Amino acid sequence: MSDFLDDLCKRVELAARNNTPLRPAGGSTKNFYGGPLQGEEVDMRQWAGIVEYEPTELVITVKPGTPLAEVEAALAAQKQELAFEPPRLGGAGHAAGGTIGGAIVSGLAGPARLSRGGVKDYVLGCTLLDGKGQLLHFGGVVMKNVAGYDVSRVIPGSMGTLGIVTELSIKVMPVAPAEATLQFEMDVNKAISQSNEWLSKPLPISATFYDNGKLTVRLRGASAAVQAALKNMGGQELPTEQAQTFWVSVRDQQHEFFNVEGDLWRMAVPPTTVDLALRGQSVHEWGSGLRWLRTDATFTGEQIRAVAKRVGGHATLYRTANEAARVQAFQQPDAVMLKLQRRLKEQFDPAGVFSINRLSPIL
Repeated sequence: MSDFLDDLCKRVELAARNNTPLRPAGGSTKNFYGGPLQGEEVDMRQWAGIVEYEPTELVITVKPGTPLAEVEAALAAQKQELAFEPPRLGGAGHAAGGTIGGAIVSGLAGPARLSRGGVKDYVLGCTLLDGKGQLLHFGGVVMKNVAGYDVSRVIPGSMGTLGIVTELSIKVMPVAPAEATLQFEMDVNKAISQSNEWLSKPLPISATFYDNGKLTVRLRGASAAVQAALKNMGGQELPTEQAQTFWVSVRDQQHEFFNVEGDLWRMAVPPTTVDLALRGQSVHEWGSGLRWLRTDATFTGEQIRAVAKRVGGHATLYRTANEAARVQAFQQPDAVMLKLQRRLKEQFDPAGVFSINRLSPIL
């Protein structure tokens, strides 16, 4: 075992004995997300590097402190990518984009989530330092080695509450040989119905984004499939450079919609749901299955969550300047799911050392 991991295990053991909360951190680009930050920071940036990368196997194994940009650059050199298109948050500076560990434990996926699936679909295995100071290994490095209930699949979205991830094996994908972006002018309900109609067909749709009367659709796949879709779908094709800039702004939340003060809600709803007509400005992603809502104080969180629940979805207070409101950033799960979450927390962190209250004030 390395000196770093040995020291980290001892630190966790001591924290458990002394009831001292700890908070794993990387680039700190997502400190705004989830409950208020509590506990001593455990800086994982010094535990960085690509452990193993075999392009022919479509698997990369990394330490969590590795910059996300470094991982993506290594993949790009082999014409491969992280399929879930994680956002690079944080703006300019050394921490821009954050770390691969933060990208995984936050569970946040970008525009390609629509066609490629979420973060959890690509985590093949991990090593976790639990609340007892033990290093635990889960999963494998190839899909055939992943069987049964695998804890590595619940790490995405756990926000560091189950332990400190010390190594990750991630499935990667080849970059699509062709890409194009189309833009259409239509109202919101037409955009919802049209997106879902297209998604029901064998079209190479990779991502969608709706804002202020414009539906933008990204196509990715074989060249013949992309060219056929361009002919059949109509719309206006965006120049390549303009399209790339646009999708990066959506992925990294630098689009003008995200750069306005006020509470920002992230609503997951059935994609065919008609416009919810909530006060405030909204944009849609993932075929309208993900809806971002920017509101002011005139609309309460209870009202927003009630609307989402009524249509079979849920709402997360993604960003707010109100620290008190962050305590309930995530919509609370039902009784069955809450019981499962508590059992996981008790199993891996019985003393409540890690990232307390980051997901919920009762976990």
